[in-house]
Amino acid sequence: MREGSNRTRWSRRTAAVGGAALSALVLGQVVLTGPVAAVPGLSIKTTTGPSNTFAKSQPATCPSGTKVIGGGGAITGAGLGQVGMDIMRPLVDGNTYSVTGREDENGVGGDWAVTASAVCAPAPAGLVTVSGSSAPSSFGTSNWFEKSCPPGKHAIGVGGAVVGASNSEVVLEDLRIHQNSVVVAGAEDGTGFAGTWWLDATAICADPLPGEQRVINDSLYNSAATRSAVATCPPGTRVHGVGGEILGGDGQVRLTQMLPTTSTTVTVSAAEDEDGFSSNWKVRAYAVCAS
Repeated sequence: MREGSNRTRWSRRTAAVGGAALSALVLGQVVLTGPVAAVPGLSIKTTTGPSNTFAKSQPATCPSGTKVIGGGGAITGAGLGQVGMDIMRPLVDGNTYSVTGREDENGVGGDWAVTASAVCAPAPAGLVTVSGSSAPSSFGTSNWFEKSCPPGKHAIGVGGAVVGASNSEVVLEDLRIHQNSVVVAGAEDGTGFAGTWWLDATAICADPLPGEQRVINDSLYNSAATRSAVATCPPGTRVHGVGGEILGGDGQVRLTQMLPTTSTTVTVSAAEDEDGFSSNWKVRAYAVCAS
């Protein structure tokens, strides 16, 4: 199904800084502590795959009896800004969040790894996952696609993918979470892409959660090579969903991190490609919080 998409030549992208290390990231499963969560049994499962130069997908699978309600990922190692997280979404079984990393058409000289992070919980009331695809885009364009939740349900998690290129020549820039929908956006990189591509978007939806709110935070807006933003949940609430976007990147900035770095924070980072980017840009972090 193709709906809610917009094909145009635009320059509205955002980016966040990527570091070679995720200082706040704890690998393995992190059980969220503190006040009782809106979804009982809430936990975060984070895994990191092998470090090499090959395109690869990394899954984070929820414990038995729980489902994915949100997720994200990160790239670590060499080539930050040249490796795209081109596919970030829950798998059809609802138990796993998968992240795929691919190098751009120039390749990367060193090794890099993919981290996947799944926010897991026993299925909250009304949990449903819905997906759709944009219309195709052609050379020299950017595109976005919005997927709405069923009536009465709120979006708590997002997944997205750019489809059509065999490497990271089209950049997955945005995975935004609004109250009732998600928006996924992509743009061709600085050299363009001669083929046809499109966007897939997945919304993880549920009945409204107790104390639910969306926290958004932006990085500085400038021409730095890397940028980062952290969205922090208010006291008494915990991260239930994760989102991020690049503003102003024009396909020359790639996400390097978009995941829950603690039980109360979401970190989004991005880096310019190997040629740099002279214009100003920033990244935005989204946290769906509930009490």
